[in-house]
Order: sequence, then C-alpha cells, then structure tokens
Amino acid sequence: MRATTSATTRATTTTSATTSATTTQALASGFARRIDRALALRLSDDAVVGSRTRDDEGGEGDDGGETTSSRATAPRVDLATCARALSDILSSQHKTTTPCASVNVRAAVERRGLALNESFLDASLMAQTKLSQVEATLAALDGARERMQRALDGSKQKTSALLREAERASEDLRSIESRRELVKSFAVDFQITKAQVDALTTVEDDPAASVDLPAAFFPALERVKVIQSNCSRLTKDADQQRAGLQMLDAMTSYAETAHEKLRRWFVAKCRMLAEEDDFITEGDERTLRKAVRELRSRPTLFRASVEEVTRTRHNALFRRFITALTRGSVGSKPLEVHAHDPLRYVGDMLSWVHAAVASEREFCDAVFGDDGQASDADVSEGELAFDPAKELLGKVFDAVCRPLKVRVEQVLASVSSTSEGGVMTAYKLAHLLMFYYATLGDLLDDGSALIKAVRDLRESSKTSFADAVAQHGGKYKKLSLAPTTVSGDDALAPPAALRDGLSNAIELLDAVSTSASSAAASDDETRELIALALNGLIDPILLAVEAASARMTDQIKSVIGSSADAPKWAPDAFALNCLYAIREPLRSHASANVKVNDLNRAISKKLTEVADAEAGALLAATGLSDALELVVLYQEQGNGIMANDPALRIDQVANALSALVDAAGTKAPEFESIQAPSVRRDIAMRYNERLVEAYTRVYAALLTPSSGYGANVREKIRHGPDALSTVLGES
Repeated sequence: MRATTSATTRATTTTSATTSATTTQALASGFARRIDRALALRLSDDAVVGSRTRDDEGGEGDDGGETTSSRATAPRVDLATCARALSDILSSQHKTTTPCASVNVRAAVERRGLALNESFLDASLMAQTKLSQVEATLAALDGARERMQRALDGSKQKTSALLREAERASEDLRSIESRRELVKSFAVDFQITKAQVDALTTVEDDPAASVDLPAAFFPALERVKVIQSNCSRLTKDADQQRAGLQMLDAMTSYAETAHEKLRRWFVAKCRMLAEEDDFITEGDERTLRKAVRELRSRPTLFRASVEEVTRTRHNALFRRFITALTRGSVGSKPLEVHAHDPLRYVGDMLSWVHAAVASEREFCDAVFGDDGQASDADVSEGELAFDPAKELLGKVFDAVCRPLKVRVEQVLASVSSTSEGGVMTAYKLAHLLMFYYATLGDLLDDGSALIKAVRDLRESSKTSFADAVAQHGGKYKKLSLAPTTVSGDDALAPPAALRDGLSNAIELLDAVSTSASSAAASDDETRELIALALNGLIDPILLAVEAASARMTDQIKSVIGSSADAPKWAPDAFALNCLYAIREPLRSHASANVKVNDLNRAISKKLTEVADAEAGALLAATGLSDALELVVLYQEQGNGIMANDPALRIDQVANALSALVDAAGTKAPEFESIQAPSVRRDIAMRYNERLVEAYTRVYAALLTPSSGYGANVREKIRHGPDALSTVLGES
C-alpha cells in the first residue's frame, strides 16, 4: 500500500511538471478545470480523512470497497462552497493571481494532499500491524480449537461406550433402589422377624419359666394384627389375592399359637397368685390386663380361660380355708382354737371369708377391670353380656360354703340349747350374721352361692334366737307371781322374780343400743329381732301377771267373802304395779317403743276398768245409776216426758244427786295401793270424771224444758255440778 502511494505521488509530480510547460495562453481556458480538479482532490481528501476518522471512531475499519462507496455516495458541493474552500487555500499563499501563483497553488494543494495521504498511510500502517497480530492470534486460536476438537472427538469415541455403560448402571441403580424401597415397604407391612416369631410360639419346657412372658410378646402379637389387617386389604386386589391369603394364613397360625400360649400363661399366673394370697405387683397387673384384653378377642378361648382360672382358684381357696381352720397361718392360730366361744368363733370365720371376698374382688378388678384401652368395638355383643368377674366370684366361693355352713349351724344349735346367756349370745350371733350378710352383699351378687349360704345362716340364727327366747320365757309360764298377802304397804308391789325376768330384756336392749351405730343390718331386721325378743321375754311375764291377778281375785273371794271392807280392786292394783314396773325400764330404749305403747294401752285399760268399777259402785250406792240409765234411754229415744216416769220423780232424783255429793267426800277410794304416783293420779282423775259426767248429765236433763219438770226445778236440787267437782277436788 505504501508503494502504491509512492507511485501515485510520483505520477502526480510528473503531471504537474508537464502542466507547467504548457503555454500561458492555455492558462485561462484550463484554469477552471484545475480549480475543479483541485476542489475534487480536496474534497476527496476530506472524504478520505472523514472516512478514516469514522473508521478510527467506530473501532474496526472496512475495506477499500467501503471507501469507494463513501466517495461515490458523497454529497455534491455547490459552487459557493468550492469558492470558500479555495479561498481558504489561497489565504495561506501569496495573494497574487499570476500564472506562477496558480502553479504554486496547485503545488501547495498537491503537497497538502500528499501530506494527508502520508499521514493516512502512517496511521493505517499501525492499524494493519495490529490487524496482522490479531490475525495471527486468531489463527493460533483456530489451530488450538481444531486440536481440541480433534482431541474431543477422540475422547468421545473412546468414552462413548463407558458413558453408555454408566447410564445403564444408573438405570440399574434406580431400579435396585425402587426394589429396595418396595422390599422395605413389604417388610414393614407384611413381614415379622424371627425374634418376634420366637416370642409368640416358643414354649418353655420348665413350668416355672412359663410364669413369665417375653417382653416382646405383646408387641409381636400387635405386629401380627397389623399384618393381618394389611393382608386383608391386599386380598381385595385380584393380582395380589393369592399372596395376601398365604400371608394371612401364616399370621393366623402365629396368632392362634400366641393366644394358646397366652391362655396357658394366664391360667398359670392366676394359680400362682391364688397360692400366694393374691399379691399382685404393678407389673403383673398391667400384664394380666393386656392378656385379658387380647383373650377377649377370642370369646371361646377367653371363656375357657376364665373357667379354668375359676376352678384353680376355687380349689386354692378351699385349701386355704381348711388350713386357716385347722392349722392357722403364719402369725395366727387356727380358727377352731376358739370354738368354745361361739361369738368369736363365728366372727373369725366370717371375718376370714370377708377378707377372702375382698381380696378376690380386688383380684377381679385388677385383672378384669377396664384399663381404658379396650373399646366396645373390640368385643363382640355376646362377650359384653359375659362378666368374668361375676362368673369367677360366683363360683370360687362355693368352696367355703359347705364347711362354713356346717360349723355355724353347729354353733347355733349349741346356743339355742343353752339356758344361761343363750338369749344374748343368740341375738349377737343373729346380729353378726345380718351384718356380714349386708357387707358381703355389697361385694357379691345376690345369686352367688356364698350369699345364699349366709342368707340361710341368717335365717337359722333368727330361728335359734327365737328358740332361745322361747326357752327363756317358758319358765315364767310355770312361775307364780301372786303375793302371799294383800296387807302391808308393799304387799301389792312387783315381785323380785318379775324384775329378774326383765333383766334379760334390758340387757338385750342395751346391747342393741350399743351396736346400732355400727350395724350394717337394715332397721327392719333389727326391729324384727327386737320385737321377737321382747315378745318372747315380756309376753310370758305379762301372762304370769294376769295369772297372778286372777289367782288373787280367787283368794280374796275365798278368804274375805262378800265383806264390804275387802279391797276388791287389789288384784288390779297389783297388775297395774307390775305393768308399770315392766314399762318404765323399757321407755329409755327407742327400740322398745312398740312394746311400751302396748304396755301403755294395757295400763290405760286396766285403770279405766278400776275407775269405772269404783265409780259405778258409788253411783249404784247413791241410787243415781238407775236414774242415769233412764235419762240416757229417754235421750236416745227422743220421745216421752221424763217427769211422768215414776222412777224419775223429781224428789227421788234430787235426793240421789244430793247423796252422791255427800258420798263423794266420804266414800271415795284413795287408791293408795297403786305405787306409781302418775298411775294413781290418772285413775283418780278417771274416777272423778266418771262421777262428774254422770251427775252433769242427769242435772242437765232435769233442767231441759222438754223433760216436764217445770221452771222451778233448780230450786229442788241442792247442788250443781260445780259443787261435786269441788268436793272431789278437795278430797
């Protein structure tokens, strides 16, 4: 490019020399052409410079074709613009217009263009050098790229087989991982370990070792249930039905073996606890409840287990009871040592039975009680109706019923035949049996054999008590209570034999009052015993009193005859004194209220009879009794006039009224033979009321206008009813 520029310069110089040799005559005609060429050269230089400047500013230059295109497309410059450009050139030269000057102008223009071209060549040389360096670098890079491509192609050819193998291995690994997850899931859902199988199926040859279950037994059994549930779901899939059925059969076999092992362990454990007095640790209680919960899912097996446990505990309880009766236990003597003391002997036996029932009840609650983990959905409807605790408690105590009943009946028979203290002992035994019947009834069902046995013993104790009472009261039927004489201050007092007979009744009532606060028997049963005792003890005494009173009446009639001075009501006074003596001790005992009320009625009846008899005798003696009967008859019939009746003449009736007032102050009995002041006061009051009532009724009938006695009848009667009341009150 530099050589081309030099050639161009030389061509331009040659052209200028040739032009200078022309004639001056051609200057004017060629001046315009030179101006145009100069302008064109400058414009070309400017365009080149502008193009170079743009290339320098743009970063990468284009080739010569792009420069030519820029020239070709350069805008045309008008004449005014050319003139200004020429003036700029000429301004730097001498302002002469000679032909020589024109030549110089041209030379200056050419030099200027040459200088510009040289500057352009220098600048482009540096760019070309850089471009050459870049081209060399690119060539080196291209060579490296080709080498790398060849190496890469070779590596690809060498490693393609390895990559394919690695991809196949990766696919195999994914398949293996998937299978491993599937196997793991299968193991979780459908497999049981060998240790779990051993825990469920291994049976110890040593009987002592069979008392304990492996710790992994219940988790393994629960695992079998989970697998059975999964297998049931698996059988619903037609493709997996066969596999599901096979695994289900295997798990069912394990479950049956485990339940049979669990049944044997449950029975053995309950038998061992029965021999050791049912000392259950917390761990044993939890294990037994788990066993019961598992066995409940197999109703037939569970019933068989409960029946076997019931049988073993029945036999163990019988042995323990016989041992307690005959040999005793550690730290206690045999119960039969106290057989001579009926109350303690029976009480010890019943206490032992009660303790055994409470212990057995605790055992049932601990083993068969609800642990909060089982639900009704886990148990069939038929199993809900089966109560293992009730079944066990109802049959286990069959063992003690017969030996207990035989011994207690022997005691009751011996007590009923004993005369001294038999009543109190029989009562205490009856009360004791009622207490334990109520206490055991709170623990056992009414239909259990033990409750039936104690109920029979309770009835037998009542019978024995009734026999003892009857035997004790029978001796009063042959005992004479009549006093030997009726004279003296204490002749009609209750005899000592009567007070002795009352002592047993009072002792019984005291025993009732002291035991009532701790009695578990019902009030009806206690009242029944008290009524039986009081009737058996008091009624014979009352009969003896009546017999004595009747005998006294016969004695008085036979000895005194019809003498007016004989105390005709002395037998009644004796009876009243005896009844009062019987009643008073009983009044302090609430349990004897019924008998006290009976005695009150007997006393009231007796004193009414005595008072009415004495009042009737005085009315008859004064003649008022007949008048009273006629007045009552007229008042009841309501017809007739009393004044017209000869028996009711006013003078006769008035005399009878006056005689009664006079006799009331002198002939009224004082009832001093009756010892009780209250009874004496009551009988005197009844006597006075009877006389005042009779006097008032006759007196009022006489004053009645319908009686026909007239208005002045009051003047014929000396005393009114108040006068009689005053006389009786003063007397």
